Amino acid sequence: MRYRLLRSLSAAIKQVCGAVLRALLTSLVFGICVVALMRYLGVPVPSPFELFRDVEGLSKLAKILS
Repeated sequence: MRYRLLRSLSAAIKQVCGAVLRALLTSLVFGICVVALMRYLGVPVPSPFELFRDVEGLSKLAKILS
């Protein structure tokens, strides 16, 4: 009885982890394709460092305003 529960729980966790991994990989590939297309079309795309700096600035601004 206990092993049956463990097996079913393990199978459910495997399926959830697999779905999360597939979603992350799909998002990553989609993001890379969108950025490559935008660069190809000549749209200025900020670098990851610039994005991080901007997010950091927004969090500082939120702390000041709160």
